[in-house]
Amino acid sequence: MNQPYGFAYPQRPKTSGLAIATLVLGLAGCLALPLLPAIILGIIALTQTGPGKQQGRGLAIGGLVAAGFWAIGWVALLGNTMGDPDRYTASPTGASCATPPSGHANVCTLKPGDCFQQPAVTGTYTSVELTTCDRAHSTEVIGAFTAADGPWPSGGELKAEALTHCQRIMAKNVDSPRLNAEGVYTDLVTWKPGRDEWKHGVRTVFCTLHSPGSELTGSVLVPGADLAVPTG
Repeated sequence: MNQPYGFAYPQRPKTSGLAIATLVLGLAGCLALPLLPAIILGIIALTQTGPGKQQGRGLAIGGLVAAGFWAIGWVALLGNTMGDPDRYTASPTGASCATPPSGHANVCTLKPGDCFQQPAVTGTYTSVELTTCDRAHSTEVIGAFTAADGPWPSGGELKAEALTHCQRIMAKNVDSPRLNAEGVYTDLVTWKPGRDEWKHGVRTVFCTLHSPGSELTGSVLVPGADLAVPTG
């Protein structure tokens, strides 16, 4: 009776699972988070693969190369974004405010203490004509505050916040006894950024005293008034 027989084939080494994982994570390096695991697993996979060991050394090397490529890209991107912090401030210069005509100011160039003549138009306007405060004028900026972040406040959505800040600024900065003694009637009026300025991060809201009859002559501010932005 013949004995059964067969042939013994040498077993192929298994492909390293870590090498496969390295390649997958390295290719996914565009998401940033997989980069560190890819590098760590790739180094371990290199020690497990090679002649007489598990297969997959090429996969591990490919994953490390891909991870290195994405790492260089992320470093370059972050360096370009963070290298000049002034370019990414909350109110970037010129991002949304055109340069006003000579002798005028807009919401990006106006300052506390500025006096101007209210435009003789109804509705919105983008700039005002400045004047010296010793000449007859309709309006003076008495201070400013920074509005809370969020969607652009259309209509009266900013009214309550503005009233609180501007009344505080008026009590601190305005020479009310003199105005009352002179019989000058004024309104407390705010000037907020437009939709485009708001979209670009401009949040400064100006508090002004406005005389409908252009009866202001001389500054309404007390000596040493706080002209910082934001005020107080």
